[in-house]
Amino acid sequence: MKRVIYCFLTAALIFSVACSKEKPSEASLSVQGSCGMCKTRIEAAAKAVSGVVSADWDDQTKVLTVSYAATKTSPDAVAQALAKVGHDAEQYKADDAVYETLPTCCQYRQ
Repeated sequence: MKRVIYCFLTAALIFSVACSKEKPSEASLSVQGSCGMCKTRIEAAAKAVSGVVSADWDDQTKVLTVSYAATKTSPDAVAQALAKVGHDAEQYKADDAVYETLPTCCQYRQ
Protein backbone atom coordinates (compact mmCIF):
# COMPACT_ATOMS: atom_id res chain seq x y z
CA MET A 1 0.00 0.00 0.00
CA LYS A 2 2.86 2.37 0.82
CA ARG A 3 4.38 1.64 -2.57
CA VAL A 4 1.10 2.58 -4.35
CA ILE A 5 0.83 5.85 -2.43
CA TYR A 6 4.49 6.64 -3.13
CA CYS A 7 4.04 5.97 -6.86
CA PHE A 8 0.90 8.09 -6.94
CA LEU A 9 2.60 11.03 -5.19
CA THR A 10 5.64 10.78 -7.47
CA ALA A 11 3.43 10.77 -10.57
CA ALA A 12 1.46 13.75 -9.27
CA LEU A 13 4.65 15.68 -8.61
CA ILE A 14 6.04 14.95 -12.08
CA PHE A 15 2.72 15.95 -13.67
CA SER A 16 2.54 19.23 -11.74
CA VAL A 17 6.12 20.18 -12.71
CA ALA A 18 5.45 19.36 -16.36
CA CYS A 19 2.26 21.44 -16.39
CA SER A 20 3.78 24.41 -14.58
CA LYS A 21 5.79 25.62 -17.59
CA GLU A 22 4.78 29.19 -18.17
CA LYS A 23 3.38 30.06 -21.57
CA PRO A 24 5.24 33.14 -22.87
CA SER A 25 3.38 36.43 -22.98
CA GLU A 26 3.69 38.65 -26.03
CA ALA A 27 3.87 42.42 -26.36
CA SER A 28 4.45 44.97 -29.10
CA LEU A 29 6.48 48.10 -28.43
CA SER A 30 7.03 51.16 -30.57
CA VAL A 31 10.83 51.52 -30.93
CA GLN A 32 12.65 54.18 -32.95
CA GLY A 33 15.40 53.14 -35.31
CA SER A 34 16.25 53.35 -38.99
CA CYS A 35 18.42 50.58 -40.44
CA GLY A 36 19.64 47.01 -40.28
CA MET A 37 22.22 47.85 -37.62
CA CYS A 38 19.40 49.29 -35.51
CA LYS A 39 17.45 46.05 -35.95
CA THR A 40 20.43 44.02 -34.75
CA ARG A 41 21.03 46.32 -31.75
CA ILE A 42 17.34 46.53 -30.77
CA GLU A 43 16.77 42.79 -30.94
CA ALA A 44 20.00 42.03 -29.06
CA ALA A 45 19.16 44.52 -26.29
CA ALA A 46 15.67 43.05 -25.91
CA LYS A 47 16.95 39.46 -25.86
CA ALA A 48 19.52 40.41 -23.20
CA VAL A 49 16.70 41.14 -20.75
CA SER A 50 16.27 38.12 -18.49
CA GLY A 51 13.00 36.41 -19.31
CA VAL A 52 12.76 37.51 -22.95
CA VAL A 53 12.29 34.47 -25.18
CA SER A 54 12.32 36.16 -28.58
CA ALA A 55 12.41 39.62 -30.15
CA ASP A 56 11.71 40.81 -33.69
CA TRP A 57 11.83 44.47 -34.79
CA ASP A 58 10.17 45.54 -38.03
CA ASP A 59 12.05 48.48 -39.57
CA GLN A 60 9.01 49.52 -41.63
CA THR A 61 6.48 49.73 -38.80
CA LYS A 62 9.04 50.50 -36.04
CA VAL A 63 7.38 47.86 -33.87
CA LEU A 64 9.25 45.36 -31.71
CA THR A 65 7.38 42.17 -30.91
CA VAL A 66 8.68 40.35 -27.85
CA SER A 67 7.76 37.04 -26.24
CA TYR A 68 8.66 36.93 -22.57
CA ALA A 69 8.09 35.15 -19.28
CA ALA A 70 5.75 37.44 -17.38
CA THR A 71 7.07 36.18 -14.03
CA LYS A 72 10.60 37.31 -14.96
CA THR A 73 10.22 40.58 -16.89
CA SER A 74 7.82 43.06 -18.43
CA PRO A 75 7.48 45.21 -21.56
CA ASP A 76 8.47 48.17 -19.39
CA ALA A 77 11.81 46.52 -18.52
CA VAL A 78 12.43 45.82 -22.21
CA ALA A 79 11.67 49.46 -23.12
CA GLN A 80 14.14 50.64 -20.46
CA ALA A 81 16.85 48.35 -21.85
CA LEU A 82 16.28 49.71 -25.36
CA ALA A 83 16.59 53.30 -24.16
CA LYS A 84 19.91 52.41 -22.53
CA VAL A 85 21.35 51.38 -25.92
CA GLY A 86 20.15 54.54 -27.68
CA HIS A 87 16.66 53.75 -28.96
CA ASP A 88 13.55 55.63 -27.85
CA ALA A 89 10.94 53.07 -26.82
CA GLU A 90 7.42 53.65 -25.54
CA GLN A 91 7.67 56.15 -22.64
CA TYR A 92 11.48 55.96 -22.35
CA LYS A 93 13.70 58.31 -24.32
CA ALA A 94 17.34 57.38 -24.83
CA ASP A 95 19.84 59.62 -23.11
CA ASP A 96 21.19 62.18 -25.60
CA ALA A 97 24.80 61.20 -24.86
CA VAL A 98 24.06 57.54 -25.65
CA TYR A 99 22.05 58.47 -28.74
CA GLU A 100 24.96 60.55 -30.09
CA THR A 101 27.24 57.49 -29.95
CA LEU A 102 25.04 55.62 -32.45
CA PRO A 103 26.41 55.42 -36.00
CA THR A 104 25.15 58.23 -38.24
CA CYS A 105 22.84 55.89 -40.18
CA CYS A 106 21.18 54.89 -36.90
CA GLN A 107 20.42 58.41 -35.73
CA TYR A 108 16.68 58.70 -36.30
CA ARG A 109 15.96 62.02 -34.55
CA GLN A 110 15.61 65.05 -36.82
